[in-house]
Amino acid sequence: MTKLPPIYIISLPNSKRRENIHAEFKKMDVKFQFWDGISGKDLSDEELSEIDTDYTQKEWGHGLGKGEIGCALSHIRMYEHMIEKGIGSAIILEDDAKPLENFKEVLTALMKKIPKRSEIVYLYHGKAKSWPIKRTLANGYKLARYRHPSKRSKRTIIGAVGYWLSLDGAKKLVENAYPIRQPADYLTGYIQRSKINAYGIEPNILMESGLPSEIDSLEKRNYGGHTS
Repeated sequence: MTKLPPIYIISLPNSKRRENIHAEFKKMDVKFQFWDGISGKDLSDEELSEIDTDYTQKEWGHGLGKGEIGCALSHIRMYEHMIEKGIGSAIILEDDAKPLENFKEVLTALMKKIPKRSEIVYLYHGKAKSWPIKRTLANGYKLARYRHPSKRSKRTIIGAVGYWLSLDGAKKLVENAYPIRQPADYLTGYIQRSKINAYGIEPNILMESGLPSEIDSLEKRNYGGHTS
């Protein structure tokens, strides 16, 4: 039987969401481990001073709240862990991810058909322009390869709720991560900047749980109108 890569779920250590997602994965008989997220409210003034908010404001016309900074750091620390430990690939989820019925079966099919050049596969995402030929997975799901927008384009694939990431993909994201200047889903979604080889499962194999956002509990996010 095809083995799935390690599954990490990013979650604040004391989050009430852990119980919900643990129940979901137990029901599907899918093993995972929690990755302790970073709370923006716990960041020191020194750490916050290293955030390039001027870039964020200039590039997208909005700031970067403490919750978004903590979320971005949580994902980046995961990539750095992959690099440090030489983890060939991993599935990274946020704790508001809700796997759909065929989640395990579709991921198993993905592992059999994933191209060698792929570096990120979105399991949940917004609009993205793809190449016409798509690989068939299971239960009507397909694997699409996404086109890189032009270098100056501000189109991005919104959605860091869940994705498969290769070691090479983790390296590309870390190279584009510092100084901290963008939300987690901008880092993963601006494929024209990271040059990451991007794919996605269509339709989404995850949905958001609908639980209140722990990021917005600190400050309300303000995304620009450029997102796709």
